[in-house]
Amino acid sequence: MIFAVGLVVAFVILLLYNRKHRDRRLCRWREYRQGDVSRWTCIHCGAETEGKRGEPPQLCLREHG
Repeated sequence: MIFAVGLVVAFVILLLYNRKHRDRRLCRWREYRQGDVSRWTCIHCGAETEGKRGEPPQLCLREHG
């Protein structure tokens, strides 16, 4: 019985921990090079931004709505 309760508690803790990191993983950036700067497009949500070559954005730019 204690084993089953411990297993459920561990599962709930893992679910809560993984939820915090979910937004970082949603965007997958594709780079379109244009000289010294690049246009970055997320293949998951369609967000677009410009930035340095070879350095994808670190934040998810999708609209929260």
